[in-house]
Amino acid sequence: MNSFIGRVVVAAALLFSGLGIAQPARAVDFIIEPIDYDLPAEIAAAAEDGKTLFVMFGQNGCPYCAKMHKRVFPNPDVGALYTPSFVMLELNIKGDLDVVSHGGEATTEKEYANAMRARATPLFVYFDKDGKDVLRLTGYQEPGVFMAAGRYVATAAYADGTTFLDFVRAGK
Repeated sequence: MNSFIGRVVVAAALLFSGLGIAQPARAVDFIIEPIDYDLPAEIAAAAEDGKTLFVMFGQNGCPYCAKMHKRVFPNPDVGALYTPSFVMLELNIKGDLDVVSHGGEATTEKEYANAMRARATPLFVYFDKDGKDVLRLTGYQEPGVFMAAGRYVATAAYADGTTFLDFVRAGK
């Protein structure tokens, strides 16, 4: 009986020390929840803050979208790069919310997603400060690749014609 009580005490100590409790997800600073889904306004607001907007097209039940939220976005290295440089907006490829596209057209989430050829999710579309689509990544991205994408856009490596693949191959 004493060994049973001892095991219960040890289990309780582990549980309450946080080792046995799932930690809540950390808020990710670069993800925003817009009020009006007006991409030109969001691009301009991000640029005023010295940041770049990118859109994550996803959908309910997407396991790779969930994996990005659980494994990549909370990564401290990702946060250290993305928080000062980027703003991310999420759109549902099957959603009906009103959206103003990066070209200024009034549409819905699913119509905009269709126009952007967002079929597989997640799809990340990075815009420059003028609203031009400068990089697209489809699918789950490991933290290293996601960070390379951030560096590619933040440094405007695309401006001289360097492709993302060449950027990565050069070890940047």
